[in-house]
Amino acid sequence: MSDLVHDLSSRARDMNAALTVFDKSDTLLATNDKQKTIYPFIDFSRSVTFRDIVWECVKHKKFSSDTIYSDPARWIGYAEDLRRFNRFWQSFTLHSDGRVIQITYERLDDTDGWWYQIRRDVTSNVQDSVRGGFDSLISLNGGGVLPPSGQPSFVVRLLDALPYPAALLTPRCQVIDGNQSFASIVARGDGLSLVGGRLNIPDAPTEQAELSKRAAGFFRRRTRTPITLRVSRLDQPSPYFATLSEPPAQSVGSGGPMTGILLLTLVDPDILPAVSARAVAELLQITGSEAEIALALCSGRSVDEIAEDRGVERRTVYNQVSSILGKTGLRNQAGIVRQVTMICWHFGSRV
Repeated sequence: MSDLVHDLSSRARDMNAALTVFDKSDTLLATNDKQKTIYPFIDFSRSVTFRDIVWECVKHKKFSSDTIYSDPARWIGYAEDLRRFNRFWQSFTLHSDGRVIQITYERLDDTDGWWYQIRRDVTSNVQDSVRGGFDSLISLNGGGVLPPSGQPSFVVRLLDALPYPAALLTPRCQVIDGNQSFASIVARGDGLSLVGGRLNIPDAPTEQAELSKRAAGFFRRRTRTPITLRVSRLDQPSPYFATLSEPPAQSVGSGGPMTGILLLTLVDPDILPAVSARAVAELLQITGSEAEIALALCSGRSVDEIAEDRGVERRTVYNQVSSILGKTGLRNQAGIVRQVTMICWHFGSRV
């Protein structure tokens, strides 16, 4: 087993990454100097467990997510479940000092339940490595996890130019690349996570099933109009709106089209630039009342919630939604959300 630890240590050293190796009881077996530097408040000379390390990080305010502090035991249980049901996964976390960290976990073959964790800063060099398909942080048990990306320059131009979180996915929801805003959402664990390189909605199985179904069937549809889905957020009443679409028509590599890749964009209604109902009404050629309904849908409100807020019957709101669809030619409520979101980004005021 010493050869295995030596191999892991060499990989971590080459990437300037922190390493911890645990046994099946989550007791620390080995670590490196980088890990000790990041967590100087932990005494690695004594027998410590994964839980001990997390609790010390909570005590010293190393996490940025309030959810972890409100219920650390639940968060630890979630991490244990991930390890129990996944052989390999990668995710992001955001430290309280603003650093984005990529965490790689893997259960090791031919051991008595050993597993390791490698942590590294997500720098521009790391992003370039992933985009170029040369990322060395892959499964030690053999085989890569991330599929090869498209041309790096294409990814940089496309994702970094978008004002909202965005990522490129395969139809199996495997994440090829994401911009910094997308990484920040995944780092917070706020409704989305990465499991084995795949996009996951851990706290909403029905939403996860819908995302997987829509992504898998996107290129089998007769018309490839964008699809918008709701993604529930932790401790937040309004959801994210996740839109699946084709990337803009553009050549990649040696003149070949980018096929079989989905563009995922996420909209947080709480941070959309404000736009007036009057502006929406004029741009969509609908009434002021209908524009207010459209903005409410874009803020994450359901028809029932809108009806309750306005003190009217559900049927009244449904009739207004039908009127909006008829006047604009949009197909459904998701289409209204997409259209109003676009109006907010282009015409909304940024304070």
